Amino acid sequence: MQRVLRRDVDSRETQAQVCQRCLMRLETSAGGVDLPRRIRVTLAEHGCDTQVRVRLTGCLGYCPRGQVSVQLYRGGEVSEVVLLDPERNGAELIAHLPCPSTETT
Repeated sequence: MQRVLRRDVDSRETQAQVCQRCLMRLETSAGGVDLPRRIRVTLAEHGCDTQVRVRLTGCLGYCPRGQVSVQLYRGGEVSEVVLLDPERNGAELIAHLPCPSTETT
């Protein structure tokens, strides 16, 4: 029986790494600390929840005012950085991910 290491599984999946510093810089009314959960809900609505792991990470160096930086990893390599409006709950990510609901349109 071949043993699968967790890091091998992680290197093949898509990850959306949310900048924790951006979250902390948002106004309280923007609900920054709850944004990763809301992103997961948005991904689930588009059928991406099983293909994308949402995680927090340190500062990505983009620091947009009123927005949140999310770095996408595909196949263990950095793919791109997407800037999110916290009021849209991660809807901007859908265009950058292979979600079933967007592939048919």
